[in-house]
Amino acid sequence: MHNSSQSSTVPHTPSPEIRTHSQTAHPTGHLTPAIRVSAPQVVAPNLPAIATGSISGPSKETSSTWTGLEKALQALHITTKGCPPLHSAIGSLISCLHIFKEAAKPRKDYDELTSGLTAIVELLAKYSLAAASKDITDAIEKISGDIEKEIDSINTRQSRGTALRMLGSSGDQEDLVQRYQRIEQMFRKLQAEASMSTWNDTKRHLVNTQLENLGPVKLATYNSSISMDVGRRSCTENTRTQILNDSMAWSDDPNGAKVYWMNGMAGTGKTTIAFSLCKRLEEAEQLAASFFCTRTSRECSEAKRIVPTIAYQFARRWAPFRDALCGVLDRDPDVGTLHTSSQFDLLLVKPLMECKELIPGNLVIVIDALDECSDPHTVEIVLDILFRYAADLPVKFFVTSRPEPTIRNSMMLGIAECNRQHSILYLHEIEKSLVQADIELYLKDELKHMLPMHCNEIKELAEQAGNLFIYAATAVRYIQDRKAVNQRQRLKTILEVDKRSKKSTFDIDVLYSTILSAAIHDATLEPEEQACIRVVLRTSICAYEPILITTLAALSGLDETHLAASALEPLRSVLHVSEHNSFVTTLHASFPDFMFSQERSQEYFCDRTVHDQFLAARCLKIMRAQLRFNICDLESSFDDDNEIPNLDDQVKAYVSPELCYTGRFWADHLTQGAAAEELLNAVQDFLSYRLLFWMEVMNLTKCMVAASVAATKVHMWLRSSSASSDLVALARDAQIFVGKYASHKPNTINLHA
Repeated sequence: MHNSSQSSTVPHTPSPEIRTHSQTAHPTGHLTPAIRVSAPQVVAPNLPAIATGSISGPSKETSSTWTGLEKALQALHITTKGCPPLHSAIGSLISCLHIFKEAAKPRKDYDELTSGLTAIVELLAKYSLAAASKDITDAIEKISGDIEKEIDSINTRQSRGTALRMLGSSGDQEDLVQRYQRIEQMFRKLQAEASMSTWNDTKRHLVNTQLENLGPVKLATYNSSISMDVGRRSCTENTRTQILNDSMAWSDDPNGAKVYWMNGMAGTGKTTIAFSLCKRLEEAEQLAASFFCTRTSRECSEAKRIVPTIAYQFARRWAPFRDALCGVLDRDPDVGTLHTSSQFDLLLVKPLMECKELIPGNLVIVIDALDECSDPHTVEIVLDILFRYAADLPVKFFVTSRPEPTIRNSMMLGIAECNRQHSILYLHEIEKSLVQADIELYLKDELKHMLPMHCNEIKELAEQAGNLFIYAATAVRYIQDRKAVNQRQRLKTILEVDKRSKKSTFDIDVLYSTILSAAIHDATLEPEEQACIRVVLRTSICAYEPILITTLAALSGLDETHLAASALEPLRSVLHVSEHNSFVTTLHASFPDFMFSQERSQEYFCDRTVHDQFLAARCLKIMRAQLRFNICDLESSFDDDNEIPNLDDQVKAYVSPELCYTGRFWADHLTQGAAAEELLNAVQDFLSYRLLFWMEVMNLTKCMVAASVAATKVHMWLRSSSASSDLVALARDAQIFVGKYASHKPNTINLHA
């Protein structure tokens, strides 16, 4: 194995020869290369914890650099008297500057950091921060507090007499380096906030409008509200530590690869690792943007939304990038509607190259679960442009996915065609023995109330999980059901499953089958209750986004919400019910994969075509019952939506969650199912009598573009079905009408005139 500095000299000459090889242990003890490529060579290097820099004695230039920084800080300390939090933080930094100076003596890489910090400090001194708006002063106060925390930590060690002695320890010295880097990045953020202090309200509104017009997917952020809905979480303490430490070291290594691809089969914990990495990067002020793809959200599964969303988040976090991006948007306001490759160039490459001297060199963009995107072709485009541009960009990309053929082939093609003089891709697969050790730690933490009596059984369960974290997590949910159950018996049931098959999905298939058997074939259930559980289960996995229990009940055809809630109870091992808002979704993508495969799920198989036909009929029935003229009882159709007070509150009061869902997704369910005569009649009734009412709801919920797409889908589906020519013509007229309305100032004029 090569280290990162060795790999940087490997020439990248095109070669079609790609072959698999047996996995060997990585020198760090936890990573193995997934594939070997003949040319260029792909390696999984020992990444250094932090670039150590050149070693040399102190020079006159170094001394002059620190003198310049101290003078600049003294000047800023004087000019910030009107901003007490910042004034205090500057004073604290000056008081411990000698500690950093001592640590810098053997290192030349400090000089560049110090010169950059001096320039920022000198620029800050020119701003009048005391007169800034409350938003700006609040932000400055927070950053100042973060600087104080770093200084306090150093001073605490100094008070114990260890601060200067620790310079003899390389590990402690690196701790100082990292603190200094974090303080330097905090000053960059201070500069960004200071530059905004000169804006007037008009400028601020213009910039916000430009960024919002990109159409970012705000739910795609790693810690967005949907992360709770889908049960996304960070790693259990003391698990995955080596992987996370190596990933952070890679982010800090100036010679490290620009793209880090972590691949693994479903359930190996990729998203949990990516989530934990994002938290660490955020804490270190290194997270540029994140996009977490998930099938449970339509928006979060659209690969074409990745680039605009990354640009939006980057601009919100880093002012130099924001200013450069807004310059692009001034020249081309419609760039958000362009092809993905053009977006990448205009929204990322050009702004990044313009501001690369003004942003830190260790920022990371995290893209998780590319395999969960609905359009594989667009994913290929994203990966292709990533390889074309990544080597020259001042940011790094951390990408996770299953090794799906289209993604893997794009990755390998990117390597083979890259003519750079350094490797830009590392394939990591996690060694099974270390994954099992982490899984055992996780199980002991989750099932600690069963220790020490069942220590051996928990160890056996960890071995049974193999390298599948989702197996362990699902087993825990089954054992710790919310109902009063015999947990010891449930643990025993899982450990006694038949292990004769060698299929790669067998273990998780048996676990899912065991859980569903216990849920559905409970001897105390009536046949009607079993049917209720089955329909709730199928509706949950066929829904296009997390849905409320009330919506789940309506879509499942249940008269009362409590019936759906009761049906969900035995399914909580495989479905996630959010505690804070009652949204229901699948826990992991491997479960719908299991349910939609008849070979794997057998008696529990969900025929998506059949159930989508059922859901389409339910959607049309719900809309027939709830759609009406002027649904929000607005006084006038001539008022602009933006001028109507409390409109959002009225929409929430009058448009039910189930109507909101069916309005957006009825066409998707319809076009996935068969064209039964009863369903065609319901579509004709809808287009003839309720089209305008539906458009009003879509307009009020700001979904007119989705309405246009839905009308197009319905027309195309009817054309390819057994529908009458009259119905096809009606759908064509509806498509044209909805499309024209959507293209002329959607979300502004009401339809209930």
